[in-house]
Amino acid sequence: MRQPEFRSQQDETLRMRRTLKARVPLFTLALAASALCIAQTAAPIPGLSLTTLDRMQGPGWWPTKGISPANAYVGEAACAKCHINIVATQHSTPMYHAAARAENTPLLAEHPDMTFHEGPYTYAIRHNNSSVSNGVATAAQPIAWAFGNGEYGQTYILESSGQYTESRLSYYASLHALDITTGHSTELPSTLEKALGDPLKPDTAQHCFSCHTTEAVVSDSFQPEKAIPGVTCEACHGPGAKHVATMTAGQDDMSAATITNPASMSPTDSVDFCGACHRTWSDVTMLMPANIGIVVVRFQPYRLEMSRCWGTAGDPRITCIACHNPHQPLVQSTAAYDIKCLACHRALNGRRANEPTQPHVTAPACKVGAHDCASCHMPRYEIPQTHASFTDHDIRIVRARDTLPQ
Repeated sequence: MRQPEFRSQQDETLRMRRTLKARVPLFTLALAASALCIAQTAAPIPGLSLTTLDRMQGPGWWPTKGISPANAYVGEAACAKCHINIVATQHSTPMYHAAARAENTPLLAEHPDMTFHEGPYTYAIRHNNSSVSNGVATAAQPIAWAFGNGEYGQTYILESSGQYTESRLSYYASLHALDITTGHSTELPSTLEKALGDPLKPDTAQHCFSCHTTEAVVSDSFQPEKAIPGVTCEACHGPGAKHVATMTAGQDDMSAATITNPASMSPTDSVDFCGACHRTWSDVTMLMPANIGIVVVRFQPYRLEMSRCWGTAGDPRITCIACHNPHQPLVQSTAAYDIKCLACHRALNGRRANEPTQPHVTAPACKVGAHDCASCHMPRYEIPQTHASFTDHDIRIVRARDTLPQ
């Protein structure tokens, strides 16, 4: 049977996005990405998603990029002198509480004695210490950090002689108890040391801390002991010393060049910016194993760029920050996002009285309704081992015959 023709370049781009991972060897993609990165540093290519590693090689600030010296940072107190309301609301976000030192972790204080049983092993998290016993011997390490604010879960980072270990057990809010950390093997560990958790390689530890804390890497040196817990102003906007100096000197016309503002970026650059920690389209396509299944729902930037409405170069109306204000808590009500959907999908003949014509409103209106759009077009899926459900950011018409996300 003759294959249907694609109705537009947008359809062709989407088709390529959906088939690229399965058809092109990963090493070929990696070489292509590296070549494109060279072009990106000279002249950005509209619509081009890059891996976070490639982005970090480019000029300017990028999340998880730790080349700036410690004296380039000023701390959020300096930011609050001009942006007090933004700093105040940002304190209530999950990102701000993405990490805490063990001794300052409310969840550990509220649950000072947690246990878990698995085969011959008895695990215990007591007073900021993680241990596991097989009835004959016991292995233990102190908990140095807690990653995650506990709204859905919290994972513990152990430390001994400078070596960080991701605990085999995490706390899950839906269980009100411990269970195996997401991503860890469910097979019974062969030794007490393996039962404690997975040792983190230096580059892995550096990336984890760079996404959960601020200033963990300065002058290209990993210094977790000096890290500021959570994602604060300079984790996203970059070191602020030059910006503060410029503003203090009254040089307002130069201020924009001294700080990073994701709102000024192109759609793809903006989504890749958030993808530095939430996984860009290229991070998933080029660097992760093929066919990882429903786990991809956790990688919102990747899923967003899989959407047909993303187009060839993205759309500023559906970037991450178009719908989510990173300075405020996440809005949970699907109805609250209707206005975002209707900015594109409102029927052209359904304008209110005296409302000006919006030539950019060209997407078809939904034939079913105009309320709680995301509840149908962005379904939630429970991902095994996470004990939580996640919203799929591949915006689409979901049909009953559709398989789970791939």
